[in-house]
Amino acid sequence: MNSLKKFIRVIVQLGFIVFALTMPTKVLAEQVKTEKSVELSPAQELANRLKNLKTYQAKFEQRVRNENGQQIDLTTGIFSIQRPNLFRWEVKQSFEQIIVADGEKIYTYDPELEQVTIQGQSKALSESPLLLMTSNAEELAEAFSIELLKLNENEQGNLFLLKPKNEGTVFESVHILFKDNKISELLMADTLGQQTSVAFTDIQNNIELDSQLFKFEIPDGIDVIDSSLVEIRNE
Repeated sequence: MNSLKKFIRVIVQLGFIVFALTMPTKVLAEQVKTEKSVELSPAQELANRLKNLKTYQAKFEQRVRNENGQQIDLTTGIFSIQRPNLFRWEVKQSFEQIIVADGEKIYTYDPELEQVTIQGQSKALSESPLLLMTSNAEELAEAFSIELLKLNENEQGNLFLLKPKNEGTVFESVHILFKDNKISELLMADTLGQQTSVAFTDIQNNIELDSQLFKFEIPDGIDVIDSSLVEIRNE
């Protein structure tokens, strides 16, 4: 159960990372427009690559390796995003699982456990690297140290390294690889030495997505654990 909870937490983190990358501010847009001759900062480069992204959908293959580099988990499925704050992570293999963020809450449904957990999206976002997917360039630069890394001569794409500036996060770094201005791979290292890599294929940007993808109806007879109610009372 602990490993399952950790997996869910990692997915929610990765999911919000993509959100943050897609929301440059108006100030940034004007700066990019008027200062083309000026070299952009890594944060500006990162946000500028996805400033026109409205939706994103791809197949994924996720691998988790322990501190010794041994693979301990492999899952595949479909990942969908709609700006500014909707996403769906659907695991097809090795176990079925659906995670839906509807803008207010995050639903994690495990059919095998016959259980749904609910948490407030803003609370989850504030504690995760998924902050990347819903933040603008200025906020990214404030929250993360960002570097644009050099690839080998025979490699194509752009590789960004992000490290959180604040202590207490569950991850130490996130690498984001772009190919053809599309996110093709994410690599996250957590504070326990584990690494989670997610490779995306069949990537589609700015296609029309069914709004029902980002809505979740709780099935009958399912156990519900709603931590969002506790979060509201503690605000």
